[in-house]
Amino acid sequence: MPDTIAELARRLASLEWRVTVLERARRAPYPPWRDLPLTGDTAVPDTAQPPRIRANPWDTLEFSGRIGLPGGRAVDEALIALLPEGYWPTAPRTIAVASDAARRELHLDMDPKGRVTLRVPDGGSVKATWISLDSASCRIDSDEE
Repeated sequence: MPDTIAELARRLASLEWRVTVLERARRAPYPPWRDLPLTGDTAVPDTAQPPRIRANPWDTLEFSGRIGLPGGRAVDEALIALLPEGYWPTAPRTIAVASDAARRELHLDMDPKGRVTLRVPDGGSVKATWISLDSASCRIDSDEE
């Protein structure tokens, strides 16, 4: 019997948390976009599409824009950006991003310290001049919440 009560208490706490998030989302205005600080030789290839970020009321990071890659190559484990404080995920996250790399999928890894690292499957590097952040998103909170 105690296991059942404990399980019900956990479910109730989770439900209360979800209700709180939804109530906050209903009240709060949608946040404005903010520039994503780039590192190293990464650049903004198109001033009409600067790399931007925002955290929405549902604890989700949303990305938009493009990042130009140095030397026209996507290099595995290259640090390309730093998330502003307050936008750091509580657990490591990986998101797929579009690029001009021929038939190669690229990913961004984000760690709880705000580092954004480019990942090339199977390591190494691939020819790519830019990556697109449009429609990319990830959760900020942990999976347990």
